[in-house]
Order: sequence, then structure tokens, then C-alpha cells
Amino acid sequence: MPGYRKYHSPEEKEEFADQLAADAEQRVIDLAENWEADARDVAEFLIFSSRFPRYSIRNQMLIYKQNPYAMFVAGFEQFKEMGYFVLKGEKGMRIWVPHNITYYRGKESEPWKRLTKSTPKAVRDMIKAGMLETREELQFYRYGVVFDIAQTNCPAEDYPKLVGLGCADELHAAAFDIISEYSNRCGMPVRTIDLKSVALRGYYESETCNITINSRLADTQRLSTLLHEMAHGMLQHGMDTGKSRAQREFEADALSVMLESAMGLPITDTRKEHMSVEYKNYITELKTGKTDEEKAEINEQIDKVFKPIGDLYKRHAPQILAALRLSGIQPQPIKTAQQAAPAQEEKTPEHVIDKPKRKMNRSL
Repeated sequence: MPGYRKYHSPEEKEEFADQLAADAEQRVIDLAENWEADARDVAEFLIFSSRFPRYSIRNQMLIYKQNPYAMFVAGFEQFKEMGYFVLKGEKGMRIWVPHNITYYRGKESEPWKRLTKSTPKAVRDMIKAGMLETREELQFYRYGVVFDIAQTNCPAEDYPKLVGLGCADELHAAAFDIISEYSNRCGMPVRTIDLKSVALRGYYESETCNITINSRLADTQRLSTLLHEMAHGMLQHGMDTGKSRAQREFEADALSVMLESAMGLPITDTRKEHMSVEYKNYITELKTGKTDEEKAEINEQIDKVFKPIGDLYKRHAPQILAALRLSGIQPQPIKTAQQAAPAQEEKTPEHVIDKPKRKMNRSL
């Protein structure tokens, strides 16, 4: 555990562990309530997004049906104009493309003429320059093909920061391998595959207790996603828990952020954003249809949510830190204002590891 030291009694040790867990919980709440995206990152994301065409509701539904995790969609030629190429063998998504006929005229008294391939270049240039009045008529719809940017050769460094693919980092890469093995020992096998998406980062299958991580993620985001999906398993999140999606996602974010903070690793902006959004959604759910008196008790409900999270943190953090030290990684825990104590080489016995029950839950 970060900052653990030797005590004269088990009671003192437990009291110190409780204080560290409380400090970690407060850090989660502070992040969830106060984090805001950097305006420059938001602007970068909007500029990047503006390069992709906006489709009708009908086409959006078609795209979602074929790939619910598509994020930035465009046609083959549009990607080519942006300097990216669709990868060989990728299957596009079919959408409806309107086929319009353009008519032009020089004066109101003149009849409309149809723009065709045989229209003189001089006339085309005048139309392009806005010198001739034009109008369009829909003739018919035909199928067109579009691709998601994950199906192109666009490198991770070209994505805006808010997409959250992360960056390369040797410490995070080494920690990912070690914690993956720890997850395997906990009964949650980890696999890393290409999910053909930049929106879907990973998921936990509670029917099989398997964790899948998107290989497109760089080291920092890959570790963050692994801890988040492990948290779903540790919290035994399934579809029959009676918890809303917002509560499940916030709980998983909270536990993963606490564990990552225990290792002294910075929390990614993507994780901060996700946790902040889900926390606020959960608070809104708690307030909906409640009286002022009931709303005043929301903090007590949040405290109850944190009880199992804190217990899992105190149970798993020591083992994760011990596994990192055994592999030669010396975690540098984030010191709080309340505690700044030296670390102790102590680890919780293996028998306290909880193996999650089997059901089904997916998350980003």
C-alpha cells in the first residue's frame, strides 16, 4: 500500500490504511466534481471533427447499426484528400447518398438548363464563381460506402487529445504487463486485440470474466482502461445488480483512479472526463423525483457507494504494488497533505483475492 510503514499493532495499521483510502476517495470526488477539459483540447477536437461530413439522421442510424463505435466517418476519396488511406481489406458501411441534378440560368427570363458532363468548361467556371443562378433537384438515392477513421492508416498522434488514445510510456507499458498477470490470477484473463475502433477502448465480459483491451491504445490509455475493466470485475458488475449504467461506470472509474493514484501514475484526461460525466449523471439520477430532504441525504448515499470501493482498494492495492516492486518497478505514490510516510514491503495474502461472479457488462 502506498506509504505503508510498520506499526506496533494491527489496529494502528488498519487505521492508517483507512486514512489512505479516505484520502484516495476524496481525490476521486474532487476530480469528478471539478475536472474540466482544457479549452484548447476542446477546440482541437472540434476542428478535427469538422473535417468529417455530417450525415442525416437516417444515415446516422445506418452507420450505428453497422458499427456502433464508429467515431469519424467519411468516404474513400474524402479520406484520401485528408492524406489518409483506407486499409486493404476493410469493409465499408453502406449509407444512402442523394443524387441531385443541378440546373443553371443566366437571367430570370431564361429557361433552366441542366448541368451535364457535356456542359462547356466556361459555363462550369461561371457556376463555380457564382456568376450564374443554380438550383438542385433530388432525382434518386443510391447506396454509397463510408469508412470509420479506425479503418484507415491515420496514426494515433494525428488524433486530437480528447479522443484519448494515450501516449507511449515505458513505465505504463511494464505496469500493464504486470497488472495483466495479476488480473489473470484474480480470474479475469486479459487479451489485447484490434477492436477496429478508436471509440471502444475495452470491455469486461462478466459471463466469462474476460477482459478485452483495444490494441490501438498507447501505453498510458491501455493501462487506464485495464484498471477500469478490472474494477468492473472486482465490483462484480453485471446487468442484474440493480445499478444504473452511470453508477456502474462511476464506481469502476473511482476504483481504477484510486489504484492508479496508489502507483503514483498521472490520471489520463480521458479517464477524468469519463469519471466526471458519469458521476454527474449518477448525481442527477439520485436527485430526480426526490424531495429537498431526500436530496440532502445524497452525500450519505455516495458514502455508501464508496464503502465496497474502499474495501477493494485496501485489499488489492498492496498486492499490485508488491507485484510491481518484485518486477523492479518502484511505485512513487502520490503524497497527500495528511500522510507522507515511507513504503513497506508488505503484501496481503493471496486467499483474500476475490474472484468475480459471472454475468455480462460492457463498457468503454
